[in-house]
Amino acid sequence: MSEQTILIIGSSAAGLAAAEAARKQDPDIPITMLSEEPYLPYHRPRLPQVIIDPSIKKNITLRNEEWFKERNIDLKLGATVKRVDSKAQKVELKDGSIIPYGKLILATGSRSFMPPMKGNDLKGVFTIWTLDDALAVSDWLNHAKKGVVIGGGLLGLEAAYALSKRGVETTVLERSDRLLKRQLDEKSSAMFLSQTERLGVHVLTDASTEEIIPDESGNVALIRLEDGRELECDVVIVSTGVRARVEVMEGEPISIDRRFVVNNRLETDIPNVYAAGDCALMDGIWFGLWPVSVKEGKAAGTNAAGGDEICVIPTPPYLVNTMETRVASAGIIESEDESIISQIQVDDAQLNYDRRNFKDGALVGYVLLGNTAPFSMLSRELQYNEG
Repeated sequence: MSEQTILIIGSSAAGLAAAEAARKQDPDIPITMLSEEPYLPYHRPRLPQVIIDPSIKKNITLRNEEWFKERNIDLKLGATVKRVDSKAQKVELKDGSIIPYGKLILATGSRSFMPPMKGNDLKGVFTIWTLDDALAVSDWLNHAKKGVVIGGGLLGLEAAYALSKRGVETTVLERSDRLLKRQLDEKSSAMFLSQTERLGVHVLTDASTEEIIPDESGNVALIRLEDGRELECDVVIVSTGVRARVEVMEGEPISIDRRFVVNNRLETDIPNVYAAGDCALMDGIWFGLWPVSVKEGKAAGTNAAGGDEICVIPTPPYLVNTMETRVASAGIIESEDESIISQIQVDDAQLNYDRRNFKDGALVGYVLLGNTAPFSMLSRELQYNEG
């Protein structure tokens, strides 16, 4: 294998974007991509849909085998990295094989964070980050009646929706005093909560888990909250955030601030080593969003293949479809600053909420719930005002 090979560790959003950009930059340079999963790259945000219907797993694939063949990208599935030797510019896999590289792109992504609470290893307690996770949850639900989702972020909400659609009586535990607190103001969050409960998903706010309790068979049976309340359940989904996968560079002289620190060309402080996506921290900022990972991957791949692309990421808006409604927000959501003037339109019956915040006549933030048609216009206006 050529010493000029671009080696990409990771095959999700950033890794795929890096491979595609590198190939466009140089039609001949060898490109190898390592994926520790046995599946072709897939769209991770759609995993809750697999819980509802496992047969759709083939429909969430991002690129088929032919795509890799046409671009002469060597995709190695089930390839787990044991360690990186940046001085020798080689990677050792778990099976003992060695792969040399000219340029290395770290697109290792994240893993679900499991809080160190008692009972987190019981049968029936899951996180959802891989296709195997989703399939395991789906199988378990064949015999489940009551479920609890710990964490009211987007993935937690989607997991709760999936459980409910499978006929499981579901409760979401949210530590803060309302859902989507960083994306919605108080009124729109209350409207969103009503929509969530209308779909049969119960929500407890200000709820912190103390312990997960088993039955006599070792399966999950009960969750005890810190305030003493107890909830019966036979399946638990933990969705309390993620942690970057940085372990492949253990022992290497690379700067890490929870993630690999990179400049705006996605270079780490080790020569010929780049990082992009969930595992990268550029300009001290991390968003954890699919479009951002794609943009960073594109820049890393282009530069690793000899190009010169500067990656600039304006603060992205929050835009999601969840609980059979839409949410879009960006900038200042709510503020006690009396100089900020809010224009608010509410239609509770149609679950529509439109809030636009202005300072000195300029848009500084917005919240849309339900009808998000103005999103593109507001996003452009806000970016213009911020720029």
